[in-house]
Amino acid sequence: MNPSSPGEEARRLRDSLKAVPVRNAHVFTAPGPNPGELAVEVELAYKNAVLRFFRDLFGLSSRKKFVLDRIGTAFYESIDGKKNLETLADEFAAREKLTFFEARALVGQYLQTLTKKGLVVATLPK
Repeated sequence: MNPSSPGEEARRLRDSLKAVPVRNAHVFTAPGPNPGELAVEVELAYKNAVLRFFRDLFGLSSRKKFVLDRIGTAFYESIDGKKNLETLADEFAAREKLTFFEARALVGQYLQTLTKKGLVVATLPK
């Protein structure tokens, strides 16, 4: 594997900041158990027959529920399908009184977590 040049790393970073997160339309939301929290519930996809068989056999849930803390809720609610990561990081930095670099790191972490949980997907603008 070839190590990336500093220019290549910078280009990848610029490109990643152009990504636009979009919320999963099949996520259900409700107020969380504590003030400022958000309960989110997403449908689980059992893609093949074997997984569906075990789901039915063992009565597995067809939904997964998560509770977002105050900061996670603010970030999730700021995702509107139009703002790119750079804009979201700028807003997050102002709201939480962070530097752009601190905000970019946290926004990247939140996006990765929300994506893994199936709550959002990152798209690239055309």
